[in-house]
Amino acid sequence: MTRFRSRPLAASAAGGAPALTSTGDPSGMDWPREDEPEARPDWRERFALGTDLALIGVVVTAAALPVLTLTAALAAGSTAVHHRYREGRLPAFRPLLRQYGRSILPGIPFVLVAVLLLIDLLALSRGLVPGGTPVLLVTAGVAGLLAGVATLALVAVGRDPDTPWRAALSWAWSRTSARPWAAIAPALAGVMAFFLALSVPATIPLVIGFHLFAAHVISDRLAPASSIRGGHHPSA
Repeated sequence: MTRFRSRPLAASAAGGAPALTSTGDPSGMDWPREDEPEARPDWRERFALGTDLALIGVVVTAAALPVLTLTAALAAGSTAVHHRYREGRLPAFRPLLRQYGRSILPGIPFVLVAVLLLIDLLALSRGLVPGGTPVLLVTAGVAGLLAGVATLALVAVGRDPDTPWRAALSWAWSRTSARPWAAIAPALAGVMAFFLALSVPATIPLVIGFHLFAAHVISDRLAPASSIRGGHHPSA
């Protein structure tokens, strides 16, 4: 749609009558101008983004194979996805490798908690422990909420790789308390990614990269970085 842009009127030297300002047209007329079309990524840029996310997922999967390094691999992958998301290119490899190395030990307790929750859910679903369906649903809900909080913490670490895990979790929990959807939305995306990976195990590397990207996009809407700087900065 064509928009008409108003221009100030300049007083003429003779009688003070308003006159149209010069627009570069020889006739001195103020012709309507069309807005510049908004630049949008074409198919090549979208294909490059998908390829980079797949590459990040493959590297994260390989780095997480020892299992105890899962959290460190996800943290480095979150940083890579955030850099690709914001800067339009992949980050340098060495900073990611350093982040991966220093995140292994602090991340082991989170891996153990995740493994225990998974074992508990499997035992409840197979009837190996008492409680039945009600306890299974409650446990699944708690596990989903904790997964959403952990995803927010990964996003915080991706935004600032120097963020301590305790500070990232504190910020993620504060955002969840203030706005539960900030954790529920990425948790639901994680559930979908989890069942997709179970259905087609060969897609696990792709699912990881794209889920990290979705977590950053969702968190930018529901838990933006400005809220971190506003008083709950994870590096504080």
